Amino acid sequence: MEIKKVYGELNPYSAQKAQENQRVQQEQSAKGGANAQQAGDKVALSSEARLLATAMGTASTASDSRADKVRELKEQVQAGTYKPDIRKAAANLLRDEVSLTS
Repeated sequence: MEIKKVYGELNPYSAQKAQENQRVQQEQSAKGGANAQQAGDKVALSSEARLLATAMGTASTASDSRADKVRELKEQVQAGTYKPDIRKAAANLLRDEVSLTS
């Protein structure tokens, strides 16, 4: 069944509901504007976040950040000329394993 040319609202309360929603939105925007001018936004950071921000700031300003060393190693890996010291890597792995178990 197909209905054509429906005139008017099917729900007689829809216009009233739309007006009520518009009024509530206007009241909220008026209250929100006044509150924003008085209080403003606030941000609270945890102590861990402040510590992390301090550490990141210190690390980024440190002169020994090793960025040149990292860049050099990346270039060696890409060129295929990087030759790591296998004995040193194994010793470091064993050292780390011992420190984890104690």
